[in-house]
Amino acid sequence: MGYFWSHYSKEAHLGLAQMYVNDSRFKEYYDKLGVGCADFLRDALAVFCQ
Repeated sequence: MGYFWSHYSKEAHLGLAQMYVNDSRFKEYYDKLGVGCADFLRDALAVFCQ
């Protein structure tokens, strides 16, 4: 993310992670790696941002 955003908040990071699940295009992309990957990524980022 630092490549595109020089500074970002935890809230922005979490919003992006939620988009990976809510937006079917992102969910499809990540879930090609394995069923549930988009959800796992969102949940992992939620823990990381605590």
